[in-house]
Amino acid sequence: MPYATVPDLAAWLAPEPAPPNALRLLTLASQRIDRALLGAWYDPADAEVVEVLRQATVQQVHWMLERGDETEAQSDLQSMSTGQRSISKRALRDGEQPQKLAASVADLLRACGLFRFDPLVVG
Repeated sequence: MPYATVPDLAAWLAPEPAPPNALRLLTLASQRIDRALLGAWYDPADAEVVEVLRQATVQQVHWMLERGDETEAQSDLQSMSTGQRSISKRALRDGEQPQKLAASVADLLRACGLFRFDPLVVG
């Protein structure tokens, strides 16, 4: 279930309208945020956490729309040209993964304390 609604996304993108595939994008963005927060400790019922996840989701969708790659099929490309558009990315270092989370989303999650990972002590 997405952390944000289509009206939330429309408000964020204004004056541009939400795209026809907004619900799918919100779902994918929420899944990427879940993946980024895997192992993090937070209370999903806390109103502040709910608001941060909503903001992070609409920002992630905005980033996905700007990249034009909702499926991450092009996430490992170093350069691409289509018509008059040409895009180049910096080369990845050995072992480095392509960016799948908007920097603004990572900053928001970090600033709000959701990127808090407590060590798991066994025994």
